[in-house]
Amino acid sequence: MAILLILYNIGLIILFTVVATLAAITYFKNKKRLYLVITLLFLFLILNNILIYLTEQLPWFSVKFNQLFMTTPSPKTILLVAHTFFLVLILTTTLSRKISFWQYGLVISHALVLLLVPMLPNNAFKIWIYYFPSDLVNITLASYGLATLKQATDKKKRASNIDIKAKSVTTQVLLSKLMFITLIMTSLTIVEDSYVIFFLDNYTFGNVRMTNRSISEDILAIIYAITTIVYLSKKLLTVSQSKKYDANQQTDIVPTHLQFIETYHMTSREAEVLLLLLQNKNNQDISRELYISMGTVKSHIHNIFSKLNVTKRNQVKLLYAEYQQSQKLDPMAADIPK
Repeated sequence: MAILLILYNIGLIILFTVVATLAAITYFKNKKRLYLVITLLFLFLILNNILIYLTEQLPWFSVKFNQLFMTTPSPKTILLVAHTFFLVLILTTTLSRKISFWQYGLVISHALVLLLVPMLPNNAFKIWIYYFPSDLVNITLASYGLATLKQATDKKKRASNIDIKAKSVTTQVLLSKLMFITLIMTSLTIVEDSYVIFFLDNYTFGNVRMTNRSISEDILAIIYAITTIVYLSKKLLTVSQSKKYDANQQTDIVPTHLQFIETYHMTSREAEVLLLLLQNKNNQDISRELYISMGTVKSHIHNIFSKLNVTKRNQVKLLYAEYQQSQKLDPMAADIPK
């Protein structure tokens, strides 16, 4: 069992290290605050996991750590407050929002509660109330994120009669799924912590255990990590492809074009046709430039219209223009130099 626990902790540390490394690389390439915050978040998750592991494996360390919690602000308190602040930064940045007054208040209130908890009597409730605010913060932020995304989607639908998929496919759907998963896993964390703290841990002699491992919380962190690895890998690949493409095609539309065709799953030939459509080329021009028949041109245009869910050329340009605008407003979009 001890070997499995060691392997489990090593696995988590490696996973979080990969995410932090990818985020740091992406930050140095794009200079966007989002990727720096992601890097810091996962570095703090690494520290938190090391802290939990030490208290699990070294009894003397666990005793000293619990005693420290009784007298001074615990290192765990710093980690939890930092985690809350990083989540607020990531959420507001990905939603293209400024940090609101209530979000600052949420972070400050969380810190104050954690600082006051050590003054309570040593019992199970003391430990439970120490961790519950963090879960409450997660639920609050996830609920806010879902409500904001729904409001943005409804607003866009009312503003246009065209089905705009780009933003939802690349960012909104991903965020919505993560918010929903966060609500579920955080609820399970509350149930798990309540059961472990009140029914399994022993507080008969006024002892406290500050570092109970939560499997539900670990699963949520693993989901965050895997999702972030996939997302950042695609971002880095897009940046690499755009630089290669730009070396051969000197046009200011290429970087967004690459992201656009990836979003709508177009073939290489459809991408070429799309680029010419965006340049106001007619069917005859496209046929001549790509050395394909008029029938083939019409077939590719039909497929493009179908994937974009449009029926006219001007709708293609409008959809692409709105996608460009969403990429400028979307902090998660790659910032590729022209």
